[in-house]
Amino acid sequence: MKMPNLFWRGMIITMIPLLFQLIIIAFLAHYLLTIKNEILLESRSQEIIARAFVLNRDAMETIYNLSTTFEELPQQHPKLYADDTDPIITLNENLQRLFDVARVDGESAEKMRELYSCHKQVIEMIKDARNQVFQNRRHRLSARQIYFRKFIQIAGEYSSAANSIVALEESIQTKRPKIISSLLSQVWATLYAALAISALLAFLLGYLYIALVKRPLKRTCENGRLLAKGQTLPPPVEGSDELATLDRLLHSTADALEKVEQDEKRLVENAADLICSLSQDGAFTSANPFAFRMLGWTPENLMGRNLHDLTVPEESLVCDEKLRETRGSPDIKVFDLRLQTATDTVIDTRWSCFWSEAQHVFFCVAHDITETRNAERMKQDLVDMISHDLRSPLTSVSISLAILSRGAKGEFPAEEKRKLDLAGKTVEQLIELVSDLLDFQKLNAKEIALETSHFKISQICQKALKTTESHAEKKAISIDISGDAQLNGDKSLLAQALAAALENAVKAAPDGSTVRCEVTEIGDFVQVRVIDDGEGLSDDEIDQIALSVPMQKLSSGGNRSLLKFSICKKIVEAHEGNINFYNVKPHGWSFSMRLPAGV
Repeated sequence: MKMPNLFWRGMIITMIPLLFQLIIIAFLAHYLLTIKNEILLESRSQEIIARAFVLNRDAMETIYNLSTTFEELPQQHPKLYADDTDPIITLNENLQRLFDVARVDGESAEKMRELYSCHKQVIEMIKDARNQVFQNRRHRLSARQIYFRKFIQIAGEYSSAANSIVALEESIQTKRPKIISSLLSQVWATLYAALAISALLAFLLGYLYIALVKRPLKRTCENGRLLAKGQTLPPPVEGSDELATLDRLLHSTADALEKVEQDEKRLVENAADLICSLSQDGAFTSANPFAFRMLGWTPENLMGRNLHDLTVPEESLVCDEKLRETRGSPDIKVFDLRLQTATDTVIDTRWSCFWSEAQHVFFCVAHDITETRNAERMKQDLVDMISHDLRSPLTSVSISLAILSRGAKGEFPAEEKRKLDLAGKTVEQLIELVSDLLDFQKLNAKEIALETSHFKISQICQKALKTTESHAEKKAISIDISGDAQLNGDKSLLAQALAAALENAVKAAPDGSTVRCEVTEIGDFVQVRVIDDGEGLSDDEIDQIALSVPMQKLSSGGNRSLLKFSICKKIVEAHEGNINFYNVKPHGWSFSMRLPAGV
């Protein structure tokens, strides 16, 4: 059977009791409204009876008063009534009040018409008697006999009509208690029925909740628990509702996790690094097959061995300290260790460790960096060789060429003199290149510690100017320095960086031009800009400097040394600053160093 979605399940569970309650409320409202109407009708009957009595009483009093007016009075008056009394108005008002509350149904309307007819006769009789004029006592007595019979007749008819209305209302009132009692019984019956149906409905809704929501949701939760434990899930639930969709999603996740687990297992087994776990004491609890290639121990043989036992003796304390630091830190710790293999070979390794508080183990990845360390040693040996075995002879050759050029061995022909000067410049360029390579290598290896102090930018500008002024004089280039600021940093290194920037500007600037050095303060930073009119750097050359790989290309198309820019970058970044390049309109090129003032 196709199950409805969660929306319609919720609608079923909530709308059924709501509809039932609305029906019960409708029934109760009907009964209570009927009871209210019956009570109002009873009150209306009482008011009709009261007003009928009042009307009948006033009519009888008026008729009686009419009979006494035919008596002989001490002071005769041609009229029947005094000017300040008018019973017609009083009777009409009382009749109108009765009509205002009277019923309009068949029998009540007939009784009211009979009363109205009697009322009209009384009014006509009053008007007729009002207009009587007595000539003498005999005439009065005669009129009295005639009207007395009329008074008796009309009084009886009027009283009978009023009493019939009262009798009708009293007969209706006698039935009303039974009607109200019956309605109250129906109200109680409705309440009892609602109570019984509510109990049955609660049981039915509870069953529907269990069948439509709780059971599918419980199965989904159970599948989630099995998924968390990595256990096999039961077959997926059929249907298109949300819970069935969620169940299928859990199955898809379980399949994906199983595939990922298999891929991860294959990756760990085939990884080119040692992937292992260590107990809190540093003992191996698991390892991948690469352990045999790296250490000469199979994963089974490593189990139970302590990493401390595989570390070379001089670094055993370092091993313990690094594991303690890893356990006390939430981050991944990276450190280097020298290990002894099964064949007593010493290898260099780099470890990335993470402490799992939940499982109380170290998860580690160890990479063999022996070849990298050997390459670094070879590179350092090469640097040392360049420093001692290449720069020193080049310096000697430069000095010798300078002595020969000055005529120490006599004058040379013009062509030979030109070649001798060219050779001297070439040797100087080689010496400069070697010096730059050595400086870059030291900065790149972070072998130079900063010796910070407070100083004025103008001091390093003057020092850099002395370094470059000989090159500038040869090209008739003037160097204009403007601005000054206080700075906190390594004075020697920053002077070296500024000198390198000025030398590059002098090399690229055309002869006879001006190189400008501008110092400005921008917020908490000090900016030093070197501007010249030479050819700028290409995007590829700027990217090469940004990646700190000047060995790919040492000079730009505009005769700027990319190595010197890389040296500037290393020095500025060591001071937590940055460098930038951009064109200067209408022509020219700008190199800037932005350094934190630090004052």
